[in-house]
Amino acid sequence: MAWIRLLPAADLPAGTARPVRAGADDLLVCRTDAGAVHVLEDVCSHDDAPLGAQNISEGCVACPRHGARFDVATGAVRRSPAPVGIETYPVRIKDGWIEAELED
Repeated sequence: MAWIRLLPAADLPAGTARPVRAGADDLLVCRTDAGAVHVLEDVCSHDDAPLGAQNISEGCVACPRHGARFDVATGAVRRSPAPVGIETYPVRIKDGWIEAELED
């Protein structure tokens, strides 16, 4: 496991989610309205479509294709048709960068 820099913390406004690629991983970096930062996989478990850049609503991101919603803190499904949650990753802000702990 290693901490990987994803993007400068200043580049992620509150209430938004932004996709990033880190090696082979497609990730979604999210900052809630309260300022908490979370990183989850950028894929809907319903049809493998990317979730993509968007605003966070009620602590969730939504799949633009079929409306499945996922909790940004836990990855849990909050609205179907997604059958299971999506993976989340440990996150920290260090030296002004948002970093996630990912497998080497």
